[in-house]
Amino acid sequence: MPQHDPVVHTFQGGLNEALFRDSIADDEVSSCANFIPNSDNSTGSGGILKREGITRVSSVQTEAWTSISQGKNATYGTTSTAIRNSAGTSLQAITSSTDPDWATMLNNDIMVDGVNAPQTSTNGTTFAALGGTPPTFKYIEAHANFLFGAGHSDGLLRWADVGTVATWTATNALTITNQQNDAITGLKKFRDVLICFTNNNFFHVNGTTTTDMSITYKKYGIGCTSHRSIVVVGDEIFWWSNLGLVRSNGFDATYICLPSQGSSGSLRGIPITLANLNKARYTLVHGCWNEQQERVEFYVCNGAAQTTVNLAIYYYYKTDTFWLASGLGAQMGASGCVLNSGVPDVYVGSAGTSDSYIFKQDKSTILDDTTTITATIATGSDNAGGFTAVKRPKRLTTTILGAAAASTVTYSTITKDRDGTNVTTNFTLSPTAGITTHNRSYLNRTYYSLRHQISEAMATGTRPVIMQISNEGFVMDTR
Repeated sequence: MPQHDPVVHTFQGGLNEALFRDSIADDEVSSCANFIPNSDNSTGSGGILKREGITRVSSVQTEAWTSISQGKNATYGTTSTAIRNSAGTSLQAITSSTDPDWATMLNNDIMVDGVNAPQTSTNGTTFAALGGTPPTFKYIEAHANFLFGAGHSDGLLRWADVGTVATWTATNALTITNQQNDAITGLKKFRDVLICFTNNNFFHVNGTTTTDMSITYKKYGIGCTSHRSIVVVGDEIFWWSNLGLVRSNGFDATYICLPSQGSSGSLRGIPITLANLNKARYTLVHGCWNEQQERVEFYVCNGAAQTTVNLAIYYYYKTDTFWLASGLGAQMGASGCVLNSGVPDVYVGSAGTSDSYIFKQDKSTILDDTTTITATIATGSDNAGGFTAVKRPKRLTTTILGAAAASTVTYSTITKDRDGTNVTTNFTLSPTAGITTHNRSYLNRTYYSLRHQISEAMATGTRPVIMQISNEGFVMDTR
């Protein structure tokens, strides 16, 4: 019996749904939920571990959170009837707010939502209508000493006089588009331009005086569905489109959820996840930059009939890898990056209308508030040689860095037998605390193909780090 070369799974390639399970790379996974790459140098980095939990920041509300924003004067959130501080205290009553936008200019933290008059605060505790009687903008952004607004009229961009926030001269206007069904959907300062997004396209706008504002670049065919999904990370900008996540340098743009569209033309992608989303709710997608994890996060409605956000898609842009999160920590109506004593934390606000809080993502907790997080991951298939050979495992080795306290991990094999039957075999692993443990399992059966699965649902302690799985064995026969 010739020995089969060991197959080693290291997980670092992330989720790949673009290829069949028996075709993805050994470092990629065929499914995942609530596992993320381990980036903690104290554990030697490498491998995967369960995602961060969440802890409460605000008081309880009976309305979904619709925005989170760090302004100059305070950190704010909104629910449907109020502008609030991050502790949940109401600062200003508003009407039917569903997806506000925020900007800061000249000490003014400004909120618009397309329904209420634009609101401004210069002290973080009180709000009043923005001066100059501006339109009821949906979108607002500060750029080059100008305050811009849009969404009040489908394709029209407006701006205040240079260096002001309360002088809205009627001639300060530019028609971005007059195409039917191509309304403006968001504004974002990026590098040295203002990017104006529409349903189907995006445009650069620039100028140095009140009267010389113009479109300086046009990119047709790639639009934006939600202004709250636009995330700037250094020299790159990300947003959600009708075809999923877009990655751009401001000029070129790529649909990175789709296969053959990753960095260097890879076949990596998440088309199955994308196909299962409720596209009618793409206007609810929101995203933020997680500096501690060096990932962009997008919160979406998973399921054709799902009407509230219930899935988070984590994109680690430096390694071009996708990971998925579910459970309470993904059921969020708003998200934002907030500096606390110089530490960039991610705040998320509940999408539900009861027991609704702002939470902080917190790697010191293993729970979503008080709810256990179950993390699962499955590899691609280890084949004995298609359907011309079968294989008997010699040794299955799961390498785990044990948590500081005792931990338990479930390791499963899913084998396809000669008759095509799938058989699942479970092993309970208890890695030694604080030590990298090689957990050996033995499977007394032959197979055509084998997949590995890890599940971790600890409710106390700290997270073990799953470093790799190795499959050694013998080819039994070839027909």
